[in-house]
Amino acid sequence: MKPSRLALIVLSGLTLLGAQANWSNPGNDPGGTKFSTLTQITPANVKDLKVAWTYKVTEKPGGFTGWEVTPLVINGVLYTSTTGGTLLALNASTGAKLWEFDAKTVTPQSNFAPRGISYWPGDAQMPPAIVATLTNGYLIQVDLKTGKLTQHNGKPWVVNVHDFINPKYGPRYSFDAMPAIYKNLAIVVPSTGEQGRYGYRGDPRAINLDTGKQVWDFHTVPQPGDANFGTWGPNGWQDRHGPGSWVPMTVDTARGLVYIALGNATDQNYGGSRPGKDLYAASVICLNANTGKLVWYQQLTHHDTFDWDVNGPPTLITVKKNGVDIPAVAQTDKNGLMFIFNRLNGDPVFGMEERPVMASDAPGEISSPTQPFPIKPLPIARISMTRDEVSRISPAATKSCLAQYDKAVQAGPDTPYLMEPSLVFPSSEGGPSWSGASFDPQLGYVIVNTRDLGTMGKLAPTMSSGVLSSYAKRKIPFEDAEGYPCSAPPWGELMAINANTGDFVWRVPLGEYKELTARGIPDTGTPNAGGPITTAGGVLFIGSTVDSTFRAFDPKTGKEIWSAPLPNSAYATPMTYMSKGVQYVATIAAGGGRMDVFAHPTLTRAEMMARPVEIVAYALKK
Repeated sequence: MKPSRLALIVLSGLTLLGAQANWSNPGNDPGGTKFSTLTQITPANVKDLKVAWTYKVTEKPGGFTGWEVTPLVINGVLYTSTTGGTLLALNASTGAKLWEFDAKTVTPQSNFAPRGISYWPGDAQMPPAIVATLTNGYLIQVDLKTGKLTQHNGKPWVVNVHDFINPKYGPRYSFDAMPAIYKNLAIVVPSTGEQGRYGYRGDPRAINLDTGKQVWDFHTVPQPGDANFGTWGPNGWQDRHGPGSWVPMTVDTARGLVYIALGNATDQNYGGSRPGKDLYAASVICLNANTGKLVWYQQLTHHDTFDWDVNGPPTLITVKKNGVDIPAVAQTDKNGLMFIFNRLNGDPVFGMEERPVMASDAPGEISSPTQPFPIKPLPIARISMTRDEVSRISPAATKSCLAQYDKAVQAGPDTPYLMEPSLVFPSSEGGPSWSGASFDPQLGYVIVNTRDLGTMGKLAPTMSSGVLSSYAKRKIPFEDAEGYPCSAPPWGELMAINANTGDFVWRVPLGEYKELTARGIPDTGTPNAGGPITTAGGVLFIGSTVDSTFRAFDPKTGKEIWSAPLPNSAYATPMTYMSKGVQYVATIAAGGGRMDVFAHPTLTRAEMMARPVEIVAYALKK
């Protein structure tokens, strides 16, 4: 039964009464559904959207190398961090700046984690605050009203998370993603990189937001006495760096559960020092948010040597199966798959099986003989390629790409990187984006955008923790002379999956190369990053593509119903909110990072950095 627009809606443990004015979490609700109950903008009037205001970010010019932050809106104020190190508070109706906070007031080396900030409503001891992780291992609270660090016992509330780890691992503890907030706990997970065996573990830990004390931590590399100890071989667990996480977490607040997508094992492409499955690398784990105890886990790549860290936040959904509502979690993965698990016990809702895969030929490598695949949904991105699927956008492209394909090994899904060139799908950038999926509870659809690209690579000896003892891939471009991918388009897609059946509802190309469209080659799609949002008004919004365009789709059909040019590409998930009776849709247009290489292969880094960086908010014209 579909809820009415003004009905009581219960989503992922978050209760929403009527239409939400705020966007108080990077995924809107703690479960990361990226769904809003606002209804002012509809498929019938979306064509009337116009730019309502813009804010040009100039506080730290030249510091933008991939701004992937979804702003928050709390009671008419928009909050966002920048990769230049500034936390901004803007009037959500006009874009006028209210205050700013400089991360370098914490330490001269501090900067905000690149994927966002969190909101805490406070309690009897502490005021409402933005809770943020910093790239050099600090956790801070900034008062919503004053823009200054909150105070605890007369001192600024600043926690150095290095204090909770073994000092022998040095001052490199870092964050990429924002905290998950549960009650008065900030749950944080470090990013750990992908090379080098020795270093700190990527352990999740909970920090009390009143006292700044650690409440619990969980070992992502099981230690002696832990469950699943021994999956790294006889000594592979000792001083093992990683796995951590670089994407948002999600929380089932009603049940007190936190869901965490973990990265790959180090060293990234070679497992000679870690024979075994390497739990909990490349896994989604569910922890008791109060205690940090493991509830369940599912490893999505065994003994990962592909760079297939779990690269998207778990999305909490509801599956209606055989007349029963199943609380579930949809987990995308770099290897182009989506797994749907019962969120209470981790059981696959639509089945999962182990399939034989090709072994690596690296000396001393002991590959996993099988890898897990969901029965449903079918792959959400290209996971293999035949010779017939080489690009045909021009005779020259076909000739060049066939020659490259014939020099590489392509053995279907889970083709490993080898000592000779091999062609691996998806690419090391992943199929789905770091933003993960969204969930429209009115339609029962899981919506996700993906890249359909491959990586050609070859293993070569490399240093690991200062010793020539490992192997890493050296990438070989798999593209034609013009810089387009050698696989046949589409190169980017947007799709909807029926959460109740696991079947695709629709699947369309996402993005456009205008120069190819002009040559009579439409619907190629483009590489993309940053995810979609949906609304109770029946509109899906997404930026994401390298063509600097903001788009709206009908989530029922996948039909594009509106688009607008942006001053730069929007590689962050957009958001929507209500302020003074008006529904706004906002996105960050910043470009930057590796995605711009796909869009502008001839631009220098300086030229990319010089492109505009703006927050753009749209509303219906008056």
